[in-house]
Amino acid sequence: MRTAVIFLLCLLFLAGSAQAYILNIYAPPEIRAGAPLEVTGNTTFPAGTQFDLVIYRLQPSTPEEVARKIIIVDESKSFQASFPTSGLESGDYKVEARFPTDPGSKIGSDSVTLRVFRITDRSGEIILTVSTDQVLGEALRIEGYIPKAGVTTITMKVSGPQGAVLPPQDVRTTTRIGRDEGYFSKTIPVGERGNYYVDFYDLKGFMATVKFMVDTPATGTSTVTPEVTAATPDTLPPTRVSVPLAGCCAGLLGAGLLAWRTRRR
Repeated sequence: MRTAVIFLLCLLFLAGSAQAYILNIYAPPEIRAGAPLEVTGNTTFPAGTQFDLVIYRLQPSTPEEVARKIIIVDESKSFQASFPTSGLESGDYKVEARFPTDPGSKIGSDSVTLRVFRITDRSGEIILTVSTDQVLGEALRIEGYIPKAGVTTITMKVSGPQGAVLPPQDVRTTTRIGRDEGYFSKTIPVGERGNYYVDFYDLKGFMATVKFMVDTPATGTSTVTPEVTAATPDTLPPTRVSVPLAGCCAGLLGAGLLAWRTRRR
């Protein structure tokens, strides 16, 4: 009898263990703002099982949801999801697997369904000295400096309109006498208008993404209106006496002389 009870308990234990599935998710402990967050994982849940991967920003009060993606388990039993981090503030976050309904005891104790990570923002380390609005024929000019960087090597990865990606550009920074800023300058000829995104990397990894807008030069014609200056008394043309008026004056002068001679006789 005792043996039968033990056997039944073992069967119940094995049945309970068979119903417990393993789900593990992985995420980097730190990521630069602007770089995509890559979340991967694996599970023993059967194919077709659905759950969400949810990103929360950890706050002093209630965590704030900032992104969510649906995961459907396939035959490989592995999964991955990419989350953009552009626009997210620096700070602590977590990614968590959430099921539409509480799975209860279906998730085994060896599962890891939550990971905490930190977003750090390095965009302030890139100081541009050129406008991000440029015109064809002069673009793409990328100039600026990195505070306290000194002499180092940075890499620029440029993506253009329609997702065209240009080869990575390695640039060696320079310094100025008595200063520790690392200055960089690179011109990449482009022949298509549109938005260009430049990703900056250094030895520590991703730094920032800067958007440049390249357009054709503004075209337009201007009408030149002749300048008209009003005449002033100082600029009036000299007055000319007409010929008839001059003859009249000469006749009066002659008559006066004739009358004067007659009186003297």
